[in-house]
Amino acid sequence: MLDAYAQDALYYDLIHKQDPGDVGLWLSFAGRTDRPVLEVGVGTGRIAFELARAGHEVTGIDPSSAMLARARARAEEDAIDVTLIEGRITDLTLERDHYGLVLVPADVFLYCADGEEQLATLRGIAAALVFNGLLALDLPGPAQWLDADTNGQALLVFSDQLEGGGALDVWHLHEDDLATQVRVLRVTYETTDAEGLVRRKQSDHTLRYVYPFEAEYLLRMAGLVQADVYGDYELGPLTSDSERMIVIARRSGG
Repeated sequence: MLDAYAQDALYYDLIHKQDPGDVGLWLSFAGRTDRPVLEVGVGTGRIAFELARAGHEVTGIDPSSAMLARARARAEEDAIDVTLIEGRITDLTLERDHYGLVLVPADVFLYCADGEEQLATLRGIAAALVFNGLLALDLPGPAQWLDADTNGQALLVFSDQLEGGGALDVWHLHEDDLATQVRVLRVTYETTDAEGLVRRKQSDHTLRYVYPFEAEYLLRMAGLVQADVYGDYELGPLTSDSERMIVIARRSGG
């Protein structure tokens, strides 16, 4: 099966070498439980490794073999003990009543194709949580919701120098459908070597956006209770200007 994240994995660590501000928040939530932590969409281990360094027992799952290959190499190099599993929540049988915190960071939940997959994912998470365990969903806030007015406009989102000379520019181009709440995103990785030769690689992603009341009802249907909603990684209120929407929920039943 084609790995949709194969190109993204090549540059993920370079693009995310600066902490966007979320790691400290996830460390604080993990500190509220003595149970294991599950990260859904672990990628190359940016968050999971920091949790493990802080003494937490961490499991990370991801559907991308390319992302996990880099995570495993980094874990071996840094002697970090993290369990890494390839797959999606809907394809795996997770241990029930096991995790004190499940983290779904950085827009990962948007990769659920439709409402059925969203609900199935949340039900799988609810079953894996201990009673009163926490789920944290990191979603786009109002300031980053769908914007059909900018469909087809290429936006430079990252630029940096590469080791050994040359440069990397990352471009985003999206097509947003407000009726279906879906963004089709094309990411172009443009590298220029020391001699000026330009190469381009692309990846395409389909993201289904989730709005506040929709998230609340999905959680309720999955056996979870929404506890808090925040608008940033400092736990400020959700406003029209918020770039993030941090949804915190608890498992509601035994």
